[in-house]
Amino acid sequence: MMFPADRLKPIMGKSELELVLDVLSKAILRETLSFNYYFKAGKDSSLPDGVRGLLTQLAEEERIHRKLLLTEYTSIQKGWSGNDLEGEESGSICYTIPVTPDFIPLAAPDNLDMKAVSLPARLVGGDNILARIVRKRGSAEIGLFVTLYDVMGHSIETTRINSMAASVLGEYLDGTFSSEADEEMLSPAMAVTHLNTQFSNEFEGKGIFLTLFSAYFDLARNRIVYTTAGHEPPMLRRKNGKVDTLFNTQLVIGIDSRRKYEERSIPFDHGDTLCFFSDGILEAKNPEGDYYGRQRLSDTLSGYRGKSSEETLLGILEDLREFSSGEQMEDELTIAVISCCRT
Repeated sequence: MMFPADRLKPIMGKSELELVLDVLSKAILRETLSFNYYFKAGKDSSLPDGVRGLLTQLAEEERIHRKLLLTEYTSIQKGWSGNDLEGEESGSICYTIPVTPDFIPLAAPDNLDMKAVSLPARLVGGDNILARIVRKRGSAEIGLFVTLYDVMGHSIETTRINSMAASVLGEYLDGTFSSEADEEMLSPAMAVTHLNTQFSNEFEGKGIFLTLFSAYFDLARNRIVYTTAGHEPPMLRRKNGKVDTLFNTQLVIGIDSRRKYEERSIPFDHGDTLCFFSDGILEAKNPEGDYYGRQRLSDTLSGYRGKSSEETLLGILEDLREFSSGEQMEDELTIAVISCCRT
């Protein structure tokens, strides 16, 4: 969708561009809310299997529609303004799942077992994962703040955008998560709101955005406090092997600079495991063109009940490698697994 320059006219105080983007941003928000509704309802065991299957299909349709709208939002904004970023490349990815991947070196408290991998590389591309141990006076570990985000695209320019987001989050954490910090400041919602403001202002008019999952593992209260911005809902495997989903995703980062993000809380105790990931794993295909999808990931995660984070992550990659049957991956893939090993 492109517009001639002579149609750039103010309408009720806004240009046509602003009006079009307003409509699209509201549509993206509606798709996000619809996805939450259908996906959560599809997990209701009191409903007949056929109804749950339909709801799951509807959730997938909403997810696809949202991605199409985000692509359109980007194309319109860049196409209208003519502000294509200098040096931007279309980029392409083609790789196979390794048998022995290199784990990302992330710090974690002693009673949290964490492993993460980013393929084909962590420093070049749109995926990134950050982790920071939170300590009180005397160096006592009280929690872990972790964030996974995914910038649209995988060019060299995307790498710069990736590093900008990491810098903003890093500076925020350095200034907030100190031994003197108020407990209420240990908030993923506040960190994500801050990032969204800085990110939106930096890339205004360039159609750039990112999806994000951010969580604070509160060790004293045995809980996870989390915020999701347009990202794939993470999965939480309970000690008994049951897999729950962390619902309530919100608007992607970079569309509305005034957006105030909210957070949720969920229990997290000994034997529980959180798995969060970029959409590259869900959209991996086999030779028949089928997607790996959430259900297969959930089944695999459940099957590694009682295993370490490393064993679980390696098991997921093995299952993905078996599913793809040698097909090349065409999107970046980041997976993190965190287990509570508190005794």
